[in-house]
Amino acid sequence: MATTGATDSADSATPLDSVISQKLSSWTVVNYSMMYWPISMALLPVGVYVQPYYAELGISLYAMASIIFFARISDVVTDPLIGVLSDKTRSRFGRRKPWLVVGTPLMVVSVWMLFLPGENPTLLYFGFWSVMMYLAFTVVDLPYYAWGAELSTDYDERTRVTTRREQFHFVGTVTAVTIPLIAATAIYLSNTDFTTFSEFLDSFSNDFRAIMASRAGNPGVILEWLAIFILVALPLTVAIAVMFVSEPDQKVIPRQKPTLKASMSVIRRNGPFIRLIICYSFSVTGAAMTGALSYFFVKHVIQAGELYPIYLLVYYMASVLGLPLWMRLSEKVGKHRAYIVSIIWFSIWASVIPFIPAGWFSVFLIVMVFKGSAVGALLAMPASMAADAVDIDSARTGQQRAGLYFSVWGMSKKGGTALGGAIGLAAIQFFGFDPQADPALGGMLGGNSESSLMWVTLLYAIIPAAFKIIALPFIWHYPLTEERQLRIRGRIERRGVALKAGTGDGSVPASTG
Repeated sequence: MATTGATDSADSATPLDSVISQKLSSWTVVNYSMMYWPISMALLPVGVYVQPYYAELGISLYAMASIIFFARISDVVTDPLIGVLSDKTRSRFGRRKPWLVVGTPLMVVSVWMLFLPGENPTLLYFGFWSVMMYLAFTVVDLPYYAWGAELSTDYDERTRVTTRREQFHFVGTVTAVTIPLIAATAIYLSNTDFTTFSEFLDSFSNDFRAIMASRAGNPGVILEWLAIFILVALPLTVAIAVMFVSEPDQKVIPRQKPTLKASMSVIRRNGPFIRLIICYSFSVTGAAMTGALSYFFVKHVIQAGELYPIYLLVYYMASVLGLPLWMRLSEKVGKHRAYIVSIIWFSIWASVIPFIPAGWFSVFLIVMVFKGSAVGALLAMPASMAADAVDIDSARTGQQRAGLYFSVWGMSKKGGTALGGAIGLAAIQFFGFDPQADPALGGMLGGNSESSLMWVTLLYAIIPAAFKIIALPFIWHYPLTEERQLRIRGRIERRGVALKAGTGDGSVPASTG
């Protein structure tokens, strides 16, 4: 697979200042990005709350791993289909917006049914609504990402769009984990009498932890609150994006329409994009293992399950706050170098986790601040780089097929998520872990063995970091720099493949003749 020269055929000697920089207003970027707030609130609980909740209700980890894997693998069919259909959609509202409007109700219903299963859910119930949830996400997510890639053709503007989108992604995550903490604080204040601030502090720690254990920190209660929030917020933010953010006009050189097979062949020849797919697949697989096992790790290894929402809050707050720093580093050294640094930084702190003793929750949180500060960059940087790589296809073919490219991107993301989550859940059961065991009996008779807890730790921290390190050689000499991307954009402009961001009405692409 040749990659280092992948951009040469699309790379011409166009003066860099001939490419017009397209700047987006902050209003446009925020309105586009904001809908990822409730979407992330729907996705996060599937890994960190839904799966542990169903496991504690008696669903086998093996069975759950199998369902999750095959549900996500079905995206191999649905992702390219939705991507291509999105590219070919023609309406006065645009190509991407109709899919968001159709997919939103499906996602809302699926979230409600999956998050509120009742006391005795069956394996069939879990499987059906998991499949529906993932299908709804595909219908919404792929056109949404393709829309974001088309909002601007500018190298740094694309980083700005993806960074803002990931910030809202993590704002949604922070919102999801803050809701139980706010509820627990309200319950504590309503049930506790104190006359001085000192009395408040003396009683807060134990009483708050008891409230979290019995009420606000219960996964079933948390999922109910989140379902209600998503029911309101998702339709609202989708409506704002659809009404206030224009899709760019398309001026495409008329050519014979390629088949899906021919389109995939073009993608295979796009060396930088293939490199990104490999890196991203490894990274997502490791991240899915961490996500699937995080609740079990905090509850059974650190022995602070009732404080799990605090862990999530600290971890994802660090991700949100760290993103501007990574964006600044990207502007100075380039996206791929910033991506490399973020992988190394993440892996260093992940290697510290096995040395944290049980009960040392505060130390664990400190490590999570440093480790979590890189998570946003691990998502935003490759997505921005993928948008740049789509330009290679536009320069070569005269087509604008971001939907197709991001369907392949979505396949790698979901395939990695399926594989990582399935490996994590199945592996800990294989090594003897019991999610229904008493955490206080860890390492003793009647509880999980020390060996099984060790494997939970390795599969939560060390092995996911190793997956990211494996991906480094593929990105080390990444060829699509800012200068080369500008030259490619110059060739596209000269050939008439123009995306006039923020000015279009979504009409059928006009031929340049």
